[in-house]
Amino acid sequence: MHLSEDEITRYQKELAKILQAFEALSQVPLPEELSGDARSALGLAKGLAADESLSRMRPDEAKNTIATPDFLAQAPDREGVFLRVPAILASST
Repeated sequence: MHLSEDEITRYQKELAKILQAFEALSQVPLPEELSGDARSALGLAKGLAADESLSRMRPDEAKNTIATPDFLAQAPDREGVFLRVPAILASST
């Protein structure tokens, strides 16, 4: 894949903006107790007290949180109880 000069210029500008955003984030001061531990920051954001435990793992349980008719009603394209999606594999015939 080759990029045109216009694409290179555009992507350089977009990447520079992304890098500036990361630089800005790296400048945000964190309290000493939060440095290097994103889970502690999450606990602080959720308002957990220092002595409350924040579980690092949870059981992986399958849950059906939406009824099938409700799910199908939101589908943009369907056929009966099936969802229509674009083909991703070429036909072998």
